Amino acid sequence: MEKMMDSKDEEHLKTLRSKSQETHATLIAAPEDAESEATYGEVLAEKITSAIATWKFIIVQTSLILAWTGYNILIRKAAFDPYPFILLNLFLSFQSAYTAPAIMMNQKRQAKNDQIRNEMESDINVKADLEITALHDKVDNITKKEIADLKQRIEHLTSLLENSAASKN
Repeated sequence: MEKMMDSKDEEHLKTLRSKSQETHATLIAAPEDAESEATYGEVLAEKITSAIATWKFIIVQTSLILAWTGYNILIRKAAFDPYPFILLNLFLSFQSAYTAPAIMMNQKRQAKNDQIRNEMESDINVKADLEITALHDKVDNITKKEIADLKQRIEHLTSLLENSAASKN
């Protein structure tokens, strides 16, 4: 069987691949490389979010609240924060007032990075679609060439058979 691609086609394919790599260097890069540089505030927000989004934090905070309320209920008259625990409520409100914006800043940064990654993936998909289309065209052209070659050979063989049959008569 003949080679599917001649040296000219192979060279053309190599050229296309190298141009594609040069043109789409950002698409080939790791997604982490495309993320924007984090500011000090964004890094701090990420650290706060990663610290409070753990079971360790939940268990420690629950233990502190239980200890706080238990101590103040048992001591009653000497309690530094008697029922209804206004000081505890103030501390928890203070914590919420600072952690909620930190979480929102971290989510905003993450959404921006996700958008960059999604755009890169979309570009990769479009490029892959174009390359697949080009490959389909290439295969179609090779198939057409082979079919034309086979038709020519069949016609040649048919004429040889007809000549052979005519010479026998």
